[in-house]
Amino acid sequence: MNVAFLPVYPNPYQQLLREGLENAGITVEFLETLPTAEWLKTKRSRVDILHYHWLDGLYMNRFRTPVQALRFIHHYRLARDLGFHIVWTAHNILPHRSIIRPLDVAIHRLVMRDADVVITHCEAGRRELLDRFPRNGPIEVIPLGNYGGVYPVTMTKPEARGSLGLENSQFVYLALGNIAGYKGLEKFAAAFTQVAGKDDVAIVAGRNRDQSVVNRLKHLQARDARIRVLDGYIPVDEMQRYLLAADVMVAPFEKVLTSSSVILGLTFGLPVIAPALGCLPELITDEAGILYRPSDPAALSQALVNIKSEDIAAMGAAARRIADGLKWDDIGRRTASAYEKCLRS
Repeated sequence: MNVAFLPVYPNPYQQLLREGLENAGITVEFLETLPTAEWLKTKRSRVDILHYHWLDGLYMNRFRTPVQALRFIHHYRLARDLGFHIVWTAHNILPHRSIIRPLDVAIHRLVMRDADVVITHCEAGRRELLDRFPRNGPIEVIPLGNYGGVYPVTMTKPEARGSLGLENSQFVYLALGNIAGYKGLEKFAAAFTQVAGKDDVAIVAGRNRDQSVVNRLKHLQARDARIRVLDGYIPVDEMQRYLLAADVMVAPFEKVLTSSSVILGLTFGLPVIAPALGCLPELITDEAGILYRPSDPAALSQALVNIKSEDIAAMGAAARRIADGLKWDDIGRRTASAYEKCLRS
């Protein structure tokens, strides 16, 4: 069986999934963007399935979005007419940054209706998809896998802390990943300022996806030296500095379905503080972190306090066990089974 992923981003997820699928006997081709009509016609005899991931990466193009959206619809209809089977993994119900919401809804409704198989990472995702969009075909629940072995570990925790100017006695909260509005990072920084002790540190590190958010975080940093905002791309071999230096990971999302950064934290044995949203309640147990009610304005602050009274080492071990159970070979086999359903449809 031959499959094409599109679009493909510089994210370990798709490479790890491809490796899991290849171990199940499936060949995967990577497409960074929409293929041409000629590609579709040429490859029809060799590619069985088009596996879509983040749909907005295929139809959004800044000022050319209307033209690009028409290109996507033409491509999608041509692929269907030529007999390609269609799989869509719904990493989000709708894009986090929605500029033209009616367009997002229309295209997601189209693919949700017509795809041979839809994949989501949790039961909550399956339920929300069905609440939002009509569908008669199968929806497969297949979790995200762990990130073991992706990021090198060549230093100890004290060495990682020393490289960031941290003392071993400090308690370090880490928010890692893209810095964007939906991540809730300003609320985290504000809550930290209210309840943190003198030896506590909050690190917000990741690529700048929203300059206004970064500006407000740096304003908070200027008022509280315990907050450190490190905006910028983090190379693969530098990720360990933050993950090893931290005591806990904080993922204070305003909205979320799935989160690779949370999976990464679990992989490194970090207890997680996060809201009870999307897939997170199905992933994080009481032994591995604290899930708070997002509707309670004091809940995040209380979670930051409560985590310090927990057995962090035991929670970290529980976090690692969760990650260890998310094996890519198993995920590859389950995805291959979904593909087989697709070909039988």
